[in-house]
Amino acid sequence: MESIHHYFAKVEQADGSITEPNRDLDLLKAQHFVLGFEQRFGRNMRAKVELYYQHLYNLPVENVDTSHFATIVEGLDFQYVDLVNKGKGRNYGVELTLEKFFSRHYYFLINASLYQSRYTPLDGRERNTPFNGNYLVNILCGREFPGLGKKHNQTLGLNAKAFFGGGRKIIPLLRDAQGNLAVDPVNNRYWDYSKAFENSLDNPYQVLVSASYKWNKRRATHEIFLNLDNITNNRGKITEFYDESEPNNTGYMKQFGFFPNLMYRVYF
Repeated sequence: MESIHHYFAKVEQADGSITEPNRDLDLLKAQHFVLGFEQRFGRNMRAKVELYYQHLYNLPVENVDTSHFATIVEGLDFQYVDLVNKGKGRNYGVELTLEKFFSRHYYFLINASLYQSRYTPLDGRERNTPFNGNYLVNILCGREFPGLGKKHNQTLGLNAKAFFGGGRKIIPLLRDAQGNLAVDPVNNRYWDYSKAFENSLDNPYQVLVSASYKWNKRRATHEIFLNLDNITNNRGKITEFYDESEPNNTGYMKQFGFFPNLMYRVYF
């Protein structure tokens, strides 16, 4: 089902009347196809490969033959428009995973995906979805050092996580042939919908490291936990917007920066 605001959207018609055209909107539907192969290496390691294809149909799209809008590309800027179930989409790719389960006090997981995520609205032009980064890599690893302290009841844990992938596709600001900003705030014209989701800005990446120290007592376990999120303080650009106070009047929404988090926990 779609978000509730789509079903109860009030749309003004050419004669000034207000209608609710989406009350009878049908469900988005999909067909899924997956082919996978998994190989075990002993008891604690496995490798897996998956090929997948997802066909979306009955996709709600704006009932205008020049519009790029479909409900699957909606972000925080809610749209209240006339929708019809005439769009389609497809997601397909290959995913590879190598995993070492926790044993002998350590573990790791490496996961990579190459993929495409596309949709076709009522104008008949197939576009990227905003989420079509084309590739994605996750690396996760950790190690425990048990038996520490005089009573051998203390454990040090070290963990790390890295992520990198293709950037989120955006709707760019209006620009002229020379690349200069050409927005028109007076007439509320900011975005170049003809280039919707063609390109992204930066390719995001993030590295997280954490450490914990546990004391295993008779009645409870005490833990000090330090998490260092985005330790490289990478502030990759996610999307752009018009901002009169910025150089060239272009502002950017960026990744969240370095964030340390120190906690003390008690397990009963």
